[in-house]
Amino acid sequence: VFGLANGSYRFGTLSWRHIRDAPMPNTVEFNLVTAWTRDFKWVYVSQADAPAGSPARQPSDKPIVGDILRITGLTFADSTGSMATSQGSSAIVFNTGDGTKHFVDVEVQAYSEAENWVMGNFTVRHSYSTPYMAKGQNQYYNNFQYDASNGAALDANQPFLHVPWTASFDGCCRWGGALDANRNKMYRVETTIDLTDRDNAPAARILPIVSVPNALGSDAGAQPSFYVLARDQYVPGRMEPVAMSSADTNYPVNDNTAAPLKFELAGAAKLGFHSADSYVNMTCGPVAAASRLPCVHSVDLNTGKVTIQTNGTSAAAQRGYYQIAIVVTSGSSKTVVDFQFRVVERDPQPMATDRAGMELMGDMAILDEVHGWVGYNIMADVMLKGMMNEQLVLNYVFASLSVEATSVQGNGVMYSMMQMDHQGLPAGAQLASVADMAVVDMKITFDNPFPAHRPGHDAALNRANRDYTGAPGAKDLWDQGYRPVLMVGHMESEIQPLYMGSTLYKAAFDMNKGSGGAAVYLWLKRASDEPAITEVRISDSEDDEEAWEEEGFHKIDMNVNEQSSSSTEVYIYFKKGSGPPLLDVAMRDDLLESSQAPPSDYMVVKKINPVNPAAAVDADLNSGSERERKLKMYLQKQTSAMVSRMLHWVPQMAGHYIFCYAASVVGNTEATSTQRCIHMDIRNDPAPMFMPVPNLQTLMGKILIFNISYHDITHPQENVMIMESTTGIRLGNARFVGHPIVEMIDSRVTKTTRTVEWFPDSTYGGFSASVCYTASDWEPAGRDVTMGCVNITVDRCQWYVQTEDTLIQVAARFGTNWLQVWHFNPLILHPDSALQPGSTINTGHMYSVEPNDAMGVLAERFGTMIEHIKLNNWDLQSVPDSALPVGKHICVVPSSCVTAQHVQRGVAV
Repeated sequence: VFGLANGSYRFGTLSWRHIRDAPMPNTVEFNLVTAWTRDFKWVYVSQADAPAGSPARQPSDKPIVGDILRITGLTFADSTGSMATSQGSSAIVFNTGDGTKHFVDVEVQAYSEAENWVMGNFTVRHSYSTPYMAKGQNQYYNNFQYDASNGAALDANQPFLHVPWTASFDGCCRWGGALDANRNKMYRVETTIDLTDRDNAPAARILPIVSVPNALGSDAGAQPSFYVLARDQYVPGRMEPVAMSSADTNYPVNDNTAAPLKFELAGAAKLGFHSADSYVNMTCGPVAAASRLPCVHSVDLNTGKVTIQTNGTSAAAQRGYYQIAIVVTSGSSKTVVDFQFRVVERDPQPMATDRAGMELMGDMAILDEVHGWVGYNIMADVMLKGMMNEQLVLNYVFASLSVEATSVQGNGVMYSMMQMDHQGLPAGAQLASVADMAVVDMKITFDNPFPAHRPGHDAALNRANRDYTGAPGAKDLWDQGYRPVLMVGHMESEIQPLYMGSTLYKAAFDMNKGSGGAAVYLWLKRASDEPAITEVRISDSEDDEEAWEEEGFHKIDMNVNEQSSSSTEVYIYFKKGSGPPLLDVAMRDDLLESSQAPPSDYMVVKKINPVNPAAAVDADLNSGSERERKLKMYLQKQTSAMVSRMLHWVPQMAGHYIFCYAASVVGNTEATSTQRCIHMDIRNDPAPMFMPVPNLQTLMGKILIFNISYHDITHPQENVMIMESTTGIRLGNARFVGHPIVEMIDSRVTKTTRTVEWFPDSTYGGFSASVCYTASDWEPAGRDVTMGCVNITVDRCQWYVQTEDTLIQVAARFGTNWLQVWHFNPLILHPDSALQPGSTINTGHMYSVEPNDAMGVLAERFGTMIEHIKLNNWDLQSVPDSALPVGKHICVVPSSCVTAQHVQRGVAV
C-alpha cells in the first residue's frame, strides 16, 4: 500500500520541557513542529479570517498563518489519479509513551507558496506516573563501593540505569517527490524523558527545506554547509546545561555533570525504527560515491554545522529533494530534527549579501549572531541578491528556543491586514525594507508665494486667502533632514533655507499647480537604517481610506487640493511594508512636462480599482479640478532582484530565538539561496552593577579623588546616571568633576565612571564610614537603581599643609593657639619657619581610652571641653559621654595651663 501512497510529510521535530509549577508531579509540555505539503487536502479545525476585501475562506483553500489543521493520514493515488481513495481519512496521533494518545491539531505559523510547504506547532501537556519509565540494568562501576549489612540493603543501594519514557509522532507517509530511498516511507520523530536527569530536551529549528548548490569540485572545503540550530530551553546565554543524575541511581559520582548539546546524523535506530530498512541515512560511502546521490559529508558534533557533499568523484549530484535527520542530545534527553535538503544548480542562485551588495563568505553567509536585551529594539540585516530582472520572494521561519519566551510569545499569532507583511513574526516584530538613502517618511507643507496671488493670476479664492504666506513649517522640515520633490530641471541649491518663503517655490514641485489653490509641496526624508516606504497610494474618495488604513497605510492628513477650485479632497497614503523600498519620487504635469517623462525605472502611481484591479488608471493629484490635464506621481523602487530587509524587534522575554531565511526566484523554485540563520541571544536587562573600590584613607586638608564605576549593558538607549545617595552619610564639600566616562568593556558590557573630589576640612579627623552612591538606568518597566558604597577613613590629629599655611592659621582651624601646635611638632625648629605645602603636621595628642574614662573626665584632665574633643574626633559626635570604647585612640588638644601630671598620662604622637 505504501507504494501507492503520495505522502505529504516534509519536516518534524519534537521537544519537551518540565512544567515545574504544575499541580501534578512529573508534568511535561511537548512541542511538536511539523511541515507538510501545502496543497494536501487538509481537514480544518478552524480557519483564520480572510484579509479585508478578500473572498470568504473555503474548506478547499490552502492554509495560511492562523489556521488550525488536523493531521490526518494517507493520500492514495496513482499518476493518473484514477486509484485515488479517501484522501486525508486516516488519523495520525501523538504518543506520550505511557499509553496516552492525542490527535494532532497544528496551528500554522509559516508557509511557502514557492516551495509548497506549510509549517505549524502542536503543544500538549502530560503528567507521567513516575519521572522515568523503569529501572534498567544494574551497573558495576570501577573503584566504586558501598556498605550493605544485608541482601536487601545491597539491592537497594546497587547502582542502576534508568529506562526513559519515549514520546513519539509517527505515521505515513513521507513526501513522495524526494529522490532518496526514504520517499513514501513511514516518518517518525521521538524524544526521551527522564526527569531525574534533565528538565528539557533541546529545542531545534531550521527551514523545512534547505537548498544547497552543486559544488565546483569534490574538495571538502568546496561543499555547501548550513546550521541546525538547537539550544537548551532553560539555560540562558552560553551557559552549559547540567545532567542532574546522568540517568542512573545510587551513583553520585556522575551527578550534576556537564551535559553539552551534541549533534550527529541520525539513522533508523535514532529515529526509533526497529528495522534498518525503515530509514536510510545519507552518509557518504561507496554507494554515494558510485552514484550521483549527494551525501552528508559531516555534522559538527558541537555546533550542528552540516556539510553536504554535492559534487563527488564521479559527477555533480542529481538535482532534487532528499531527506535528512539530525539528532541532538543533552544528557539523557534527545531531540530529532527531520527535514529535507534540495540540491540545485550552483549558478545562478540568489546569495546572501551585506548592505553594499557584496556576497557574504564563509560562516557569515549561513549564520549571524545577535545579542540583545529585553525591552530594547534589536536589528539584524536580511540581505539577498539575485540576477538582474529576477523577482525574489523571501521564505523564513521565526522560532523561540527558550521556555520563558515561548510561554509569553505563544505558539500562534493572529494577524490583521496591517501585519500581513510580517506574518510568522512575534508581536511587534517586522521585516522592514531598507536601502541606501531610501525614502523613510513623507510630509506636506502649504505655501502662498507672491506669484500665486499677484494680480491677474490664478483664482480669486487664493488671492483672498493669505493663510500660508512664508511657507510655514518648511524651514523646520528642512532642519530635520527633509527635502522637497523638485521641478524638472531645478536643483536643491536654488532653495535658501533662511529665506524659505521667497525661494522654495522656485524649485519645489507644486502638486496644486494651476488649480487656483495654495502651493502644496511634498517633502521626503531619506535614511539607510530606518524602515523604508514601500507603497504609495492617492485617494480622492473616502471609500478607499478605511480599507487602506486596515492594510497598514498611513495618511498624510493634508489635502493636496487645499484652497483650490476643486471640491474633491485628495490625500496621499503610504505604507512601510516588506516590499521593495522606495528610492525616489518624481512629479510630472501631464501637459507641460509630457516630453520630460521620468526614467524608465520610475512607475506611475495608479488609482486602485477594487472591483477590477486590471482596470487601474493613472492617479491624478488634482482630481476634481477644472484643469484638463493630470498631475502624476512616479515612484522609483529598488529592483525586485534584491531582498533588502531589516528585522526590527523589541523582545519582551529573555531567551534564544532564531530567524532562518532563504530567497527564491518567483516561478523558479530551483533558484533558491542556501538557508541563513540569525541566532538572537536575548537577556534580561540587569540593574547597573557596582564595581568595588578599595578602602580609602586620607588626611584632613588633603583632597581625596576617587572613581565610582558601574557596569551595565551595552546599548545606545541605556544611559547610567550616577548620583550621591540621598540616604546615609554624605560628604560635605564633595563634588563630581568632569563628565561621565563611558567605556565599552565588550559587546555586552559598558562601564560608566564618575570622578569624585572631596576636601576633608578640620572637622573630619577620625572620620571612618561608608559613603554611598546610586546608579540608575532606564528600562521599559521603570528605573533600576543600584547602590554602591566606599569606605573612607580620615586620620586624626594630622593636617595636610596648604599653600601659605602658618602655625597661626592651622591653630585657628582646630580651636587652639600656635604655641600648642608648635609644641606638637618638635621638628619645626622655629615658629616663624615656613610650612612646606604637602607636608603633614600634628594638631593634637593621640590618647588611648582607659577604663572609666569619660569625655567629661578627659575634658577636665586636659583643660578642654567636651565640644572641643568632639570637634577633633568626627566619630565621637553621637557617642554618649560615658560610652567611650576602652582602647580607642582619640585626638586631644590639651590646654597649656594644665599640670604636667595630667599631660603625661597621654600618649604622644
